[in-house]
Amino acid sequence: MNPSSPDGLTFFLDRGLGSRIVSGILRDAGWQLETMDERYGKGFSQCVEDVQWIEEATLKGDVLLCKDLRIASNPLEAHCVYMNSARVFGLANRHMQGPPMAQLFLDRAAEVCRMAHCADGPYVVAISDQALRRRKLHFR
Repeated sequence: MNPSSPDGLTFFLDRGLGSRIVSGILRDAGWQLETMDERYGKGFSQCVEDVQWIEEATLKGDVLLCKDLRIASNPLEAHCVYMNSARVFGLANRHMQGPPMAQLFLDRAAEVCRMAHCADGPYVVAISDQALRRRKLHFR
């Protein structure tokens, strides 16, 4: 398995990444993924608690993609990441929209995939133009 390829990985996109633009661009690049709307249904996905989808997606083996890094600082979510050994990648700049968000994931695909293939969770990693950086989980 090539550690820079999304082959063998399935990604789960949180609601902040939407359900069309980012997922469409990543799928066109060969990424296997599922969005909140696809997994839970468009009407119900907005009601799913973050700790629920974090646990369920992690138990399914998914790598989690998030629009921002609040998952590392929210005590309940950070604890859920820790307890489920989740592998989470979030954008360092949460003010991005659609295509630029997808492009940043694509630009860092080799690093994201290498880490997701080789490093067990739990972790939350910030993705920026410069690098990937692990974030501290704040749940105590």
